[in-house]
Amino acid sequence: MTPISQWSIHDAHNALAQKEISINELVLDRLAAIKHAQPYLNCCTSITEDHAKERLEKLRHAPSQHVLAGLPVAHKDMFYRQGLPCTFGTSPNGHTLPTETALTLSRLDTAGAVQIATLNMAEFAFGATGHNEHFGPCRNPWNPDHMTGGSSSGSAASVAAGLVFGALGSDTGGSIRIPASACGVVGLKPTQGLVPMQGVMPMSRSMDCVGPLARSAQDVAILMDALMEEPASSSYQRTLGRSLKGVTIGVPTNYYYDDIDEEVAGLMQESLTHFEQLGCKLVDVTVPDHDLLTSLSYIVLGSESAAYHADFLDAVHSHYGTQTRARLLNGYLLPANAYVAAKQLRSFYTQRFLESVYQHCDLLHTPVLRQPVPTLDAVNMQANPKMSQMITALSYCTRLTNYLGLPAISQPGGFCRSGLPVGFQLVGKPFDERLLLSAAYGFEHASGIMNLVAPIQKWSR
Repeated sequence: MTPISQWSIHDAHNALAQKEISINELVLDRLAAIKHAQPYLNCCTSITEDHAKERLEKLRHAPSQHVLAGLPVAHKDMFYRQGLPCTFGTSPNGHTLPTETALTLSRLDTAGAVQIATLNMAEFAFGATGHNEHFGPCRNPWNPDHMTGGSSSGSAASVAAGLVFGALGSDTGGSIRIPASACGVVGLKPTQGLVPMQGVMPMSRSMDCVGPLARSAQDVAILMDALMEEPASSSYQRTLGRSLKGVTIGVPTNYYYDDIDEEVAGLMQESLTHFEQLGCKLVDVTVPDHDLLTSLSYIVLGSESAAYHADFLDAVHSHYGTQTRARLLNGYLLPANAYVAAKQLRSFYTQRFLESVYQHCDLLHTPVLRQPVPTLDAVNMQANPKMSQMITALSYCTRLTNYLGLPAISQPGGFCRSGLPVGFQLVGKPFDERLLLSAAYGFEHASGIMNLVAPIQKWSR
């Protein structure tokens, strides 16, 4: 039998339906797996075994027929669950005991999913590398010397290692897509406001997005159906098999390929070849305002995060990690008129971007990271003066989509010679998640690159 770590959501659902395994056996198996992997990956802030067993008892009395029923999942430790501590990846002084459960978690609970862990993250979601001064760095399951990306580091690592069938993360400048690319999983950043943020720690309220990570486009679609409570008639899964013939893929002629690594560029070209084989048309497009939009996104992020943390940072600033504290303090230097202007200009630049790009194409194709996944040591800068440049470089291809509110998906596109994965990004028009997922699904079947599972046993012997 195929190892459980390599099962898709449908594989697990079918095994449960055919009584090849029970829900109890499946959940206990993944609890054992995540306990075994934790010393090597450091992907968890807690393993919620008691909560998982309570969920199993509830499912025993009120079984669900949903495809997610009984499937182990885990989430970035910024989603509130009533009665379970939420750390936000920070020191114990910043932990909270929620009195409510995030709406997204409630919807997954309704579908029958079983949360088995809370997942490591950059402190307060500030960080693109996977470092954390309080919990230690999360490690890439393809090679633990390399970064996972952040800030949804544990979400990507636990999915890539096959420890859970899916995870939730958040994305304010690339925090789902960067770790998804670095760890070889699929990560969807939905249209701004599509997935509810109720019961989720904010970072920048006007740019934060919640989205799923999984090992295939189909698994992400299943999670989206549960998160959005979609009926079967309009589900994200329903459109996955659509033909991509005639879909136009825009390839940017500016910005995104500046200073790109030759090996990464080659894998980007290979992914485009697969889309051509699927009947897609490739067109060159000029992307407007990239650097300006990236700067405007930093103004919004810096201002809103500084405002959110103002009271606590003033009272106990020494409890913040050095990188987080340095970035938050920068937010206090931003003038109010710059923040107001950046907010007011969003609709103008979004319309300008849509007219400039999407009159020529249906989807925009870009790298996620322009360089191979770096080592943890190479990006361990904390409050170093070069920290801001490093974070800007890592999020160079992802940040403007948050400012514009556009949906985007990170899809594994192969491996560098180092054995580390490389992802590409598709960016769509607002509420075009179904086309994004269909394109990712088509690519997976054309390329054979799907359901990748990192061989953590190689590192954990």
